[in-house]
Amino acid sequence: MTDPNGGHKQGYGNIYTPHAGSMIIQVQREGGLANRTIVLSPTRVRLLRFVLSRTGMVIASVLGLIFVFFGIQAARVPLLTRRLATMELDAKRLDTLQVTIGQLQKRYEQVQTMLGASPAQRGVAAAAPAAAVAPPAAGSDTATMTLPTRYPLDAKGFVTRGVGSGQEYGATHPGLDIAVAEGTEVRAAGGGLVVEVSETPEYGKMVRLAHPQGYETRYGHLSQTRVRQGDRISLGTVLGLSGNTGNSTAPHLHFEVRKNNAAVDPMTLIQQPRQ
Repeated sequence: MTDPNGGHKQGYGNIYTPHAGSMIIQVQREGGLANRTIVLSPTRVRLLRFVLSRTGMVIASVLGLIFVFFGIQAARVPLLTRRLATMELDAKRLDTLQVTIGQLQKRYEQVQTMLGASPAQRGVAAAAPAAAVAPPAAGSDTATMTLPTRYPLDAKGFVTRGVGSGQEYGATHPGLDIAVAEGTEVRAAGGGLVVEVSETPEYGKMVRLAHPQGYETRYGHLSQTRVRQGDRISLGTVLGLSGNTGNSTAPHLHFEVRKNNAAVDPMTLIQQPRQ
């Protein structure tokens, strides 16, 4: 007797002889229930092997993609760690700068109180218009051209960034960043000619002076300017008030000295000690 699956049954004893390449699966049931025998023909066995092989390939591919993904993420960890460290350093510097500015503001208010100025008068003085300080007339010859040897502030301030420093920001720095309370008077470091009074995205409100021997000075991030282009001003003349304009994250003065358009460290020229 022939079985449809390719085996042979012999006689009445149901003795089954499987075909070569077949697979026999016996299911043993608990509780004495009848057992079941499943016979897979060679064709079905080949089909099962094909399915299992393809399933294994898919699983291997998925695992490979997972390993690649986590490998990429692991490679990014050092870069992210460095960026986090840089951000933490910047945050600490900003906190220090804010504390310093707060201290300078309190000192400024104490000085104003000692001089007898009321809070209202201090506010008016800080917001005084440009006309409150009359600059020399344009084209006047009374001002003497001198080298920039004076510190541009009466207060000491706090230098947060110097010339040539700041490589962590991707570029060198051409001047001094001096943290000082907003509204502090900014004075000319030397006698000279006002060649530019402007406002740019980088410097904000800015005054540029020309001095002898190819020197020039720049005063950036001002809140107000009190001179005009073409004015000849003398050493110590108030050019404006410090502020936070342009590419700036906190109130400070950007003070820059150049000779023949090359940045020079201002501290190599300044002779007047800071207060």
